[in-house]
Parts: sequence; structure tokens; C-alpha cells
Amino acid sequence: MPSEILSTARPSPIRLWGFLCLAAGGLLLGLGATRTWATIGFPGDAKGVVDVQVAGTDVWEGVVVLAAGVVTLVGMIAMRLLVSPRARRAVAVTIVTLGIVACALVTFDLVRLEDRFGGSAGLDQIAASIAGQLDLPVDDVLAQLQEQFGNQLRVDAGPGIWIALAGGVLTVAGGILSMSWIRRQERSSASREAGGDPVDLGGDLTELEGPAEEPSV
Repeated sequence: MPSEILSTARPSPIRLWGFLCLAAGGLLLGLGATRTWATIGFPGDAKGVVDVQVAGTDVWEGVVVLAAGVVTLVGMIAMRLLVSPRARRAVAVTIVTLGIVACALVTFDLVRLEDRFGGSAGLDQIAASIAGQLDLPVDDVLAQLQEQFGNQLRVDAGPGIWIALAGGVLTVAGGILSMSWIRRQERSSASREAGGDPVDLGGDLTELEGPAEEPSV
């Protein structure tokens, strides 16, 4: 089976949509992982003066999502360079698995947003941010914040976490479409091999027939 990336034939709808979903999914995973996943602040701080933004790559889940986006884009190209159907299928299965893992991690963080980004860990990030701005010891700032506010924080979901979730869904969809395209390619190849090449008999078929009958008078 020749490399698909060099083919000039018009792609089938399933191949086209699979490619578009994988391209969009990989890009959104990477974009979402580098954007804000959560904004941490105090409930009484309406203007968000001391708000701290946490990017996806600030936590290990975001790093995994970023890696999944990179592998998806590389795998999308590899599927069209590889000749072996088995290798193509393995890449497609890997992409689907990565998409599911990315969706699970992002959903898990969304469901437990306050527990994941708030609490003492969130307070530590706010204290570090304030200490850096005021050039004060982090421990002193943290002690004052704990005395005034405790661990009561406001945690809002950022746009990056939603972008990453959309990327994961598109990646899974693109991987499934690619698997379906690979199966169709295999069936088409099997049908051509089973049909065989037409036999060249050579000459005119009329030579195989008997002499022409004389027209009756």
C-alpha cells in the first residue's frame, strides 16, 4: 500500500474528517495545556487584585496533555507515511488512547477544581506571588494570609482547561475515523487482490468462433 501523503487522489470524506479532527485536536491540546486552567483568589477580592493564574503546564496533568497533543500531530503524519496497515492501526489506537487519557485528566481536574488548585497549595501560590511583588519573605506573607483568610479561596476554571477538553474529544474522534479509514483501505486492497488481474487472451475473440454461416437464400 503506497504512502498516502504523496497521493494526489481526492481524499474520501472519512479520511478528510479524520485528518481535520486530528489536526484540530492536537493543536487544541497543545494550546489548552499552555493556557490558564484555573484562577485562584480570595472570595472578597472582587477586583482580583491578588489573583494567581495557573497554567496547564504548571501541573503534571497539563504536561501529559501537552505531550498527547504533540504525539497526536506526529502520529497524524506517520499514519500517512507508513505503508503497513498494522503499523497504521497501531498509531491510530495510540492516538485514541492518548485522547481518552487527556479527556479523563482534564475532566478529573474540572470536577475537583477547588481541591486540585485551592486549599493550602493555592494559598502558597498566592503568597509567593504577593511576596515577589512586595519583596517580602514568603513565610511571613503566608502566615498573614492564613491568619486573615485561612484556606478559603475562590477557584475559577480558566479557558485553557476547556480548550484542552475540546482537543481531547476531537483527538478521540479523529483517531476513530482514522481507524475506520484504515479498515476500508485494507478491505479495498483485499478485494483487488482477490479479483486478480484480467487475463489477456490476445487476438480477436472472433477467431475462436467457427466459420460464419452462409446466408440462406
